[in-house]
Amino acid sequence: MDVLVRRALLYDFYGLALRERQRKAYQLHYLEDLSLAECAEELSCSRPAALLLVRRAEKTLEELETAIGSIAQHEREVSLWQNVSVAAERRDLDRVREIAIDRLKELAADV
Repeated sequence: MDVLVRRALLYDFYGLALRERQRKAYQLHYLEDLSLAECAEELSCSRPAALLLVRRAEKTLEELETAIGSIAQHEREVSLWQNVSVAAERRDLDRVREIAIDRLKELAADV
């Protein structure tokens, strides 16, 4: 997965779990593409402090993904629906049924 896409997904899934200043620093640096110096100015702190906020936010987001796995689950679901879409376009109803049955079995195993 592209690094920029991963950063955006991490923020989308877990951004609210960050402390306010970490969230703002991460958002400014990665989502708004500001330099660390610009982030520091916006946050009224030094450049090293802005870097520390961004790094701590990254670490927290990655730890949350490791523990919860929402992005990994999201990727599995996207892949599943892409397979269904391809099968449906080919009018391969047997493949659509097969995918649906496999997914239902996975869901039943999670219960």
